[in-house]
Amino acid sequence: MGIPIPLKGCKLIMTTRSETVCHRMACQYKIKVKPLYKGEAWALFMEKLGCDIALSPEVAKAIARECAGLPLGISIVVGSLRGVDDLHEWRNTLKKLRESEFRDNEVFKLLRFSYDRLGDLALQQCLLYCALFPEDCEIGREELIGYLIDEGIIKGMRSKGDAFDKGHTMLNRLENVCLLESVKMEYDGSIGVKMHNLIRDMAIQILQENSQVMVKAGAQLKELPDAEEWTENLVRVSLTQNGFEEIPSSHSPRCPYLSTLLLCHNRLLGFIADSFFKQLHGLKVLDLTWTGIEKLPDSISDLLSLTALLLNNCKKLRHVPSLKKLRALKRLDLSRTALEKMPQGMECLTNLRYLRMDVVKRSFLMGYYQNSLTCMSLY
Repeated sequence: MGIPIPLKGCKLIMTTRSETVCHRMACQYKIKVKPLYKGEAWALFMEKLGCDIALSPEVAKAIARECAGLPLGISIVVGSLRGVDDLHEWRNTLKKLRESEFRDNEVFKLLRFSYDRLGDLALQQCLLYCALFPEDCEIGREELIGYLIDEGIIKGMRSKGDAFDKGHTMLNRLENVCLLESVKMEYDGSIGVKMHNLIRDMAIQILQENSQVMVKAGAQLKELPDAEEWTENLVRVSLTQNGFEEIPSSHSPRCPYLSTLLLCHNRLLGFIADSFFKQLHGLKVLDLTWTGIEKLPDSISDLLSLTALLLNNCKKLRHVPSLKKLRALKRLDLSRTALEKMPQGMECLTNLRYLRMDVVKRSFLMGYYQNSLTCMSLY
């Protein structure tokens, strides 16, 4: 904790995980916040557990000691044990905690343990997906579940309602074990989720273990990452909330396995060169929402694997090329754009299940009901 040099009319106390930040902020006083003492850690452990321990108190106290006096670690480990009344499972937890190592860092060791303990691949993928968004980002539940469906993390459901029920159940479980926090969204008052920065750091490190993900969300980039960062084995790229204005023709990344590209909330982005999508033939999810794009490049028409094309709130967008060949497309959002006419080839989208747009004539819609189109949101 640092207390910077006082400014007139301003009092400031800051917290950081880096003493270097205190130095750079010219802090007059620096106070190292130590881990909880043994008694304090045990009191927090019991408070978070919310009930008396009917099993072995010795095992419980040993688990508390393994949390090394770290409040976040205690909260997450207790969250994974709440309601567990099998002594064997408690002992196994203690054993795993003692064995686990994660970059020689006690915090990450505890977080990684809780991630591994989920024991459900879809739940783990759901948690990791939240790391694609910027720090301290509040994500709407419905929006996040939509992504999980697009990604195939939620699959095999008979209806949209079943898929969203599954999604809410998954998010509830992650909240219950303290890996996600429930928040009230500022813009509309709906319920969303938020990821603690430490948990996000852990998730990004897991994602990058195989160098399959590039996450530069909210990084204040003025230009697209250099060519050498677009490696061939990339699967997901998140460049949301940055400051670049264009993607020039010098960028033509060769990423055959890239399935997800998040370019949303780049409000200054007004131009994408046709060359950019030329070698991204495996792309399945493309999110350009809330950008200043005026015209989509024609190379979009050749993304034959695309299942979700999200363009809502691209308020300057006037032209979308032919969608005739995008037979795999399941979700198309054109709401709140400046389109003057519908894209060509819409009648060929036989797998489309979600269509959203601002104004549309009834006669235009009638031709699509025969293709089993479900208009989830239609204005």
